[in-house]
Amino acid sequence: MATHKSASYRILSIDGGGIRGIIPLVILERLEAVVPDWRNGIAMYAGTSSGGLTALCLANGMRPRDILDLYLARGPAVFDRSLWHEIKDIDDVIGPKYDSEHRLALCETALGTTLRLGELKSHVLITAFDLNDRSQPDGAKRFWKAKIFHNMPTADPKDTDVGEYAYRVAMRTSAGPTYFSSYDGFVDGGVFANNPSMCALAQTQDPRLTQPIPFESVRMLSIGTGFYPYCLRGGENWGLAQWAPHFVRMLMDGLNEVADFQVRTMLTEKRYCRVRPWLKSDIPLDAASQVGALQAIGTQIDIGAAAGFIRTW
Repeated sequence: MATHKSASYRILSIDGGGIRGIIPLVILERLEAVVPDWRNGIAMYAGTSSGGLTALCLANGMRPRDILDLYLARGPAVFDRSLWHEIKDIDDVIGPKYDSEHRLALCETALGTTLRLGELKSHVLITAFDLNDRSQPDGAKRFWKAKIFHNMPTADPKDTDVGEYAYRVAMRTSAGPTYFSSYDGFVDGGVFANNPSMCALAQTQDPRLTQPIPFESVRMLSIGTGFYPYCLRGGENWGLAQWAPHFVRMLMDGLNEVADFQVRTMLTEKRYCRVRPWLKSDIPLDAASQVGALQAIGTQIDIGAAAGFIRTW
């Protein structure tokens, strides 16, 4: 793994968003066109779900264009449903919406099957949610909890994940509940940190790190996967049946905004920039038929502030 020697500790954080992960990749490709080689100074790539896969690929030296080509070529198959799958799961009632075989093939193609986190060229931070804490030998004391995978050097080898296979971490962080089955006992990190920026900032201040990172040295660019304005009217008397369809959106939008507020407050505008594309229509996380529209959104969004930020960060 390359040693970071810059005075600034630069982080690129990428939200989760399923097939909407195409948007950050187009933005990154455009940023490279106006500020060539700007990613050479990045010390950490942080990501959740599709953003986690992208972060792992970037940390392994892949260019945004190469990752985008993979998304375009294999993304539709990841979110494809066979007639047999619909019959077997009774239209999603008793099983996940999609099989995981195509998602696994995508992760293996992008990262191989032997690459470990400790072999990546940069630091990474990837979120997932552990359903059955296997690190606790006493089953009676186990509880589900957030899991932050990272490859940063620590005094105790048990406090880092350098030995984890990159493709398996990608599968864990992208195992969205209801969309896919769990993987290795983990589900999508989006259930607690769809925007992983605050997790990334906190990790830089972990006292267990062998090389402390001064807080004042941290700079961060955070990229979202699209935000569609949404509100509810007159729902104060709702019960579970009425609230249930809105929970996922509420969690994702709420957590994204909280993380943005926290990091923006702590780093200030001088050391933090977030690109949050606004969507003119609601595009589901599995809308593989709209890859063209997603590319267009990434092409049209104003990147002026982000370009100015990375020129001086």
